[in-house]
Amino acid sequence: MFEDVRVVIFCVSLSDFDEYAIDVDGNLVIKMLLNKKFFTSIVTHPTYDQMEFLLLLNKFDVFEEKLERVPLTCCDWFSDFQPIVSRNSQNKNISSNNINHSPSMGLMASHYVAVQFKKLYSSITDRKLFVSVVKGLEPNSVDQTLKYAKEILIWDEEKPTFNFNEYAIYSTDTGPNSE
Repeated sequence: MFEDVRVVIFCVSLSDFDEYAIDVDGNLVIKMLLNKKFFTSIVTHPTYDQMEFLLLLNKFDVFEEKLERVPLTCCDWFSDFQPIVSRNSQNKNISSNNINHSPSMGLMASHYVAVQFKKLYSSITDRKLFVSVVKGLEPNSVDQTLKYAKEILIWDEEKPTFNFNEYAIYSTDTGPNSE
């Protein structure tokens, strides 16, 4: 059934961090924790052992609005989220292209969520998780993510012929003679 599948696209709603659902045992659980559990079960399933994974963090726009009212830390998995907010971030006259421009809370929080999933994936598979943040109602956002999925497939095809040492700037050798 999955013979020609080379990349698994797993979608998680960023706005699930404070929403609840009932799990299989009848307990009320934060949806993001259910997403984490389901993600882990898919990643560890033997069918997907050699496949690349692309995590879509969807509903970024809803997530950004929600963060104005609800802290990300209400989800146990994100309890150590402590963004550093610049004093200048309140200045609306600073252009987003300006070097002093601070990322929005939504951007910092979505990056944090992505890193949490990447750490989880790496601890299970010892491989890299690809992540894309999506605003589901914006066709361009979805199109960019699908193009990213195609690039992952191209990279996967080229990986066996690419010699990393040939292009390395710094040595990754940790042997006794490396300096």
